[in-house]
Amino acid sequence: MKNLLIILVLTLAASALAGDLRLEDSDYQTLAYIREGGRIEDDSFQTLGYIREDGTRIEDADYTTLGYIDEGSVENADYEEIYRLEDDGRITDSHFRTVARITGDGTVEDNSFHVLIYTDGTDGDMTRKIATYLIFFSDLLEE
Repeated sequence: MKNLLIILVLTLAASALAGDLRLEDSDYQTLAYIREGGRIEDDSFQTLGYIREDGTRIEDADYTTLGYIDEGSVENADYEEIYRLEDDGRITDSHFRTVARITGDGTVEDNSFHVLIYTDGTDGDMTRKIATYLIFFSDLLEE
């Protein structure tokens, strides 16, 4: 019994450190999962898309390129800049207006400071992954 408990605790600890992110709305309902390997899933675990290569190319579930995120520039499939992801977590539109902020703990706020997303989990590239979901796979950002 003691061995089973130890295995259970180690398994839970490993899953918490696995690098997967769970995105929740302001009511703590799961919106999506971003897996360590770059797969993005909805709350029913259906694949929405992928973060490919070195984290710069974004594809939908049919492997069609939706856009790119590289060095702060967020571009559509035609390489036209549609947003900027600033080092401090701000997402700005083409008119330099802040449309969202991603904090260090993964909380996302709109430009009126209303919470859009809470993030459960940690990842070294968390801000970029959350921005990918927001821009390419959600309708949470103002147009």
